[in-house]
Amino acid sequence: MLKDLIGKILNKTKRTLTAARTSSGEFLLKKTDFGLVRVEFAVVEKIALRAVSEIKELQEVELAVEKSVSVVAPMRIKLAAVLAEGFSAPRASQAAYTKINSALKEFLAIEFYVPVDVKVKQITRIVTQKRRVR
Repeated sequence: MLKDLIGKILNKTKRTLTAARTSSGEFLLKKTDFGLVRVEFAVVEKIALRAVSEIKELQEVELAVEKSVSVVAPMRIKLAAVLAEGFSAPRASQAAYTKINSALKEFLAIEFYVPVDVKVKQITRIVTQKRRVR
């Protein structure tokens, strides 16, 4: 009985966002009133890189966007970074999460959250030059 009830709820719920893969790469597919919108993961990666470039705590950043098996979040972002000396890793992680999700919401106008896994590779002195983003 519970299984039938869950099935009915899932059938009535419209999934407007899915992740898929083609020979050209992975992408998000969003159903809208005017048709389907396809957003390549490479675009999502560029938006996320631009967002984390504003975080002064992170000196060097490597970012990868991956397809997720979760129904709630169709993708996840893995972020490996060099943390500037004197800054908090949890605060930098929170800042990355907030900046990335805000940027994706602004650029793509999609209401979902993307989990951001932050890995601090190293702690270094603050560099006053431009940061390297890979």
